[in-house]
Amino acid sequence: MTDRLLRAAAQVFAEKGYEKAGVAEIARRAGVTTGAIYSRYGGKAELLLEAVDHHVPDSIDSVLNGGGNPGSPTEVLSMLGDHLLDPLDGGHGLFLEAIVAARRDPGLAERLRLRVEDEDRRLGKLVDEATSDGLFDADLDEQAVVRLAHAIGLGMLLTRSMGLSLPSPDHWHTVIDRVLGGLAEPAGLVGNQTPGGAA
Repeated sequence: MTDRLLRAAAQVFAEKGYEKAGVAEIARRAGVTTGAIYSRYGGKAELLLEAVDHHVPDSIDSVLNGGGNPGSPTEVLSMLGDHLLDPLDGGHGLFLEAIVAARRDPGLAERLRLRVEDEDRRLGKLVDEATSDGLFDADLDEQAVVRLAHAIGLGMLLTRSMGLSLPSPDHWHTVIDRVLGGLAEPAGLVGNQTPGGAA
């Protein structure tokens, strides 16, 4: 029943938007009662985010759980960047719907914030590992790097949702790796010493 319910929820939210989507219509399409929905979910906000989770593949989990040694933290981050060109499904539209709706629904905003904060922690762990391994400059703020990763991911999602042309996977991979390489300690700098200068 859960798969049928979340599929119906995704359809109704995509067609009508969050504010106009009705639980009764979702229940009708799923072939369940509204009571069955409310016995599982606290309301539309929880149902929307569950539908997002159900329909949007978790790139972080898919990379980390892909079997074998995923490589260094920067290699994992590079693979996550590559996934931004994966084919979109309807769930990504749901995620954008959730972001827009959250501006007017405090309950949805709080649930969405918690979801993103969970991803923050997992990305932050990768950044921390890369810093500990000497791959990222230790002077860089972890939160700033995590926000950059989110900005790139959300920016690509918006770009694709507007139907704009995409770079080739090889060119995109090159740029992502160049960005990651730019997070390393600048060449020629040791501690607070600058080339040709004193500490």
